[in-house]
Amino acid sequence: MDKPMLVFKRFGHQVHLMVQKEAKRCGIEFMGGPQGQVIRFLDYREESEQAVLIKDIEQELNITKSVASNLVKRMVQNGLVELEASPSDKRAKFVRLTEKSRSQMKQIKSFFDRIDRSLLEGVSEEKLAIFEEVLERLQANVEKIGGKNEETR
Repeated sequence: MDKPMLVFKRFGHQVHLMVQKEAKRCGIEFMGGPQGQVIRFLDYREESEQAVLIKDIEQELNITKSVASNLVKRMVQNGLVELEASPSDKRAKFVRLTEKSRSQMKQIKSFFDRIDRSLLEGVSEEKLAIFEEVLERLQANVEKIGGKNEETR
C-alpha cells in the first residue's frame, strides 16, 4: 500500500473531480464546489431550526473569514442565499437560503444521495462501520498532532 497520506489525497481529489463532473452533467455545476457545501449545510441547519452566521460557514468548511465572506457574497449575487443583520449585533450577518435554492433542494438531495449510494456500492454495513471507526481514530490523531482548524482562527 502507498503511504496513507498519498492515498487519502488521491482519493479526495478523485471524489472531488467526480462530484464536479456529475454536477455539471446534471446541470447543477455550482453544487460540485464550496457553494454546494454551503447550501447543504444551510439546509441541514434550517431543518433543525438553527441560525447560521458567516463564522459558522468558516468553521464548517474550514476556511478563513475572507474566503467565507467572498463565497457568501458570490452566492448572494447568484441568488442562492440572502443575508440578514443580527438584531443584537449589526456586524453579524445571518445567512439564509433563498426560495430559489430551496426549490432546488429536492434535486440537490437526490444528486448527493445518488453519489453516496454509488460510493458505497459493494461495501457492507460492517465494513463501513470499521472504516468510520478508523477515520475517527485518524481524525483524533490529526487533532493530537495539531491539525485542528488552526489556520482559520
